[in-house]
Amino acid sequence: MNATPRISVGMPAYNSAATIAGTIESLLAQSFADFELIVSDNASTDATRDIVEDFARRDARVRYLRQATNIGVNPNYTAVARSARGEVFKWTSSSDWCAPSFLERCLRELAAHGDTVLAAPRTRLFVDSLASAEDYPSDIEILDETPSARLDRLNSTLALNNAMNGLIRMSALRSTGFMDTYMGADVVMMGHLALLGKFRLVDERLFYRRMSESSATRLQDRAAVLAYHYPELGASTLFQTSKHQMGWLRAVMAAQMPFGERLRCLWYVARKLYWGRAGFLSDLRGAWRHLTRPFRHG
Repeated sequence: MNATPRISVGMPAYNSAATIAGTIESLLAQSFADFELIVSDNASTDATRDIVEDFARRDARVRYLRQATNIGVNPNYTAVARSARGEVFKWTSSSDWCAPSFLERCLRELAAHGDTVLAAPRTRLFVDSLASAEDYPSDIEILDETPSARLDRLNSTLALNNAMNGLIRMSALRSTGFMDTYMGADVVMMGHLALLGKFRLVDERLFYRRMSESSATRLQDRAAVLAYHYPELGASTLFQTSKHQMGWLRAVMAAQMPFGERLRCLWYVARKLYWGRAGFLSDLRGAWRHLTRPFRHG
């Protein structure tokens, strides 16, 4: 496929053989066809590669990438975004499902509103079967005029980060630096996007999100979530709160905005730092335990 597609869809995948075919089929059946689908296989040990390569042989829009080793979930999300060629980008997990008009409706919403950086539809949640899907009541829309108000709106209303699976202007997404490696970096990235523009909600339930223990980190314990982010546990897992809070600070300093708005956003971040101070102490205790482990077990 030589022509530059209008939309790039990025799918990070790891041991996804049980669900990935259904997800890819839902994308290839979209009413809007001018897109590429980039699958980044995070060194899967199951049949993920065979399934995706079979789709790629039959449809030139599918591109298969394989990581030599498991690089962790956030770097794999970044990998598909960095490989994208379209002017609009969408992330998709390897276990969700999109209604046929998903891309068309979200693209129409972006095209109609130049002040909007992200457009996403309403969500339905399911575990195993689409037939059992239930409406999710709390999808977000952020239409505030100022960056500080949008930042506050995101942090006060975001629960499940469904909106990240919508359509995002690539110019805005690139300016965020994509997704850092710490836990919760996806929300910080969404905050950075909110500083840059509005989020619009397409009032149709076109996104079906799988909420099983294997696909949703909020249903997993901390050890499982750490392993999801860090295949090799070590010093990189330390200072999670500190990295998260510093991510907010970097986003505010990087985003273009009037001086007064930057001050308001910095004040907002300062309050987050203050109310999260217990997390910093927890970070220090974790680092101390890590440093003294050889002595305690020697």
